[in-house]
Amino acid sequence: MDINERREALRARVRSKLSGEEEEPEELVVQASEVQAATTQGEELLLIDDSNGLLALASSLIFIGSVLGIITGLLLLQGNPAELLNNTLESDDAVEVYGIVLEAASGDSMEGVQIQLIEEGSGNLILETQTNSYGYYSFENVPSESHILRVSMDSYMTVERTFTPDSATQAPFTLTEGNGTVEEDFRQSNSGWSLENAVALSTGIALVTILAGVVGLKAAVDTRSAMNYRRTQYLAGFALFSRGFIVFGPFLILCGMGLMILARDEFQASEVE
Repeated sequence: MDINERREALRARVRSKLSGEEEEPEELVVQASEVQAATTQGEELLLIDDSNGLLALASSLIFIGSVLGIITGLLLLQGNPAELLNNTLESDDAVEVYGIVLEAASGDSMEGVQIQLIEEGSGNLILETQTNSYGYYSFENVPSESHILRVSMDSYMTVERTFTPDSATQAPFTLTEGNGTVEEDFRQSNSGWSLENAVALSTGIALVTILAGVVGLKAAVDTRSAMNYRRTQYLAGFALFSRGFIVFGPFLILCGMGLMILARDEFQASEVE
């Protein structure tokens, strides 16, 4: 196409526009505010649905973890601590007392050593025996009360040991040549933890475990209802002490607390800073 043809084409286009024969396409104008409003509304709908789902899941996790804690507490109480204590004490009413006698200088066992079991308070002789060829002695059915073991042999110093019988063997007696009496005190101290204290502690732990599980159930209900974010978090935190199956229950509760943080805006009177 030469220059003249181009000019004619340009003139024809100008004339058509001036005469209105060619209509311009209508432009679609969308305001930025309308786009932003529509986008915000859609995001809010998605957030509402996601938050409700998170709260439902968080409530379920806290509920399951708390129930496991209650079950754990009931299992701790199922052993009947009072019966356990009574059976233990009854089984220890009478025990076997046994041990060995050694010669202090050589360390060899001594045969034929006189062993006397004496009641501490009255000094009455209860049982009497001698060591065998291996230096061992034993007394059966000895009451679990304070007694004295008197170990004596000619040309050796006598040893008198005050002790409280238990199921363990006695420490070896070592006899030294000479005259006189050596006194030893092997009585068990009553200070410290007793079996009664241990049972009381176990019972207390079981009750706290059950209480924490019940508090966790309350936290699960409040989570599902989206009531007071801060208080619900405190309740769920206390529910961690329910110790459901050691770590499994607390792990579920922690997961539920994490989901609560993600959906905290849905709580009423949440007081989130």
